[in-house]
Amino acid sequence: MAEYRNYIFDLYGTLVDISTNEAKASLWKNMAWLFSMMGASYEPAELKKMYKKLYAEETGRNLLRVREELKDNQITAGEVEIHLEDVFEKLFADKGVEIDRKQAWQISLMFRSLSMNGIRLYEGVEELFKRLKEAGKKIYLLSNAQRMFTEPEMKLLGFYDCFDGILYSSDADVKKPSFYFYDAIFQKYGLKKEESVMIGNEYCADIQGADNYGIDSMYVFTAQSGKEADLLPESSRRIERIGDVF
Repeated sequence: MAEYRNYIFDLYGTLVDISTNEAKASLWKNMAWLFSMMGASYEPAELKKMYKKLYAEETGRNLLRVREELKDNQITAGEVEIHLEDVFEKLFADKGVEIDRKQAWQISLMFRSLSMNGIRLYEGVEELFKRLKEAGKKIYLLSNAQRMFTEPEMKLLGFYDCFDGILYSSDADVKKPSFYFYDAIFQKYGLKKEESVMIGNEYCADIQGADNYGIDSMYVFTAQSGKEADLLPESSRRIERIGDVF
């Protein structure tokens, strides 16, 4: 493999070990209380059902819009991203209550915090970033994530300022493995394919996505990777832990 200048990282499951559970009853009970105290009366099961319905509708709506904007009808629902705050605004609107964007962000943060069981940096991340910086390398983040809660989580973990560039899927309207999401970060920061490598823990999003875009990749298997990939494309190599990147 080539000597790289640009190291593009996935976030969750690659740099950050996070555990969330949006199915737990306590999440929907507490969110229903919050909604009700703000004038939008929901029972927990009702709120959960409506949330899923509106999430699916937003995905479908964004799929049609992105296909039209990019003039590409081959884009799938799995490649488009929504703005989660839109879902929360509509949950209130369905009960005749209007909230502003700031409130929607705050409610989204509450939802995220109530769904979390734990969050931490993987061992070796801080040392890796230090070595990359000392070697004059550039560090980028390409994450399937909602800016509203991912940015605060990165600041909480103390490594938000380590990146030379960041692109969240919620800002791009598309997500990995979409060719367009990879292209968006390359266009935004003027990166060259031959100088860049993608590092991630998800085979489809990070490894196949990078290969389809025409860049090298490194695959690290973690507890959040799902089924471990057996075969990797020639453009990719397997690493045992995140500290082995460099």
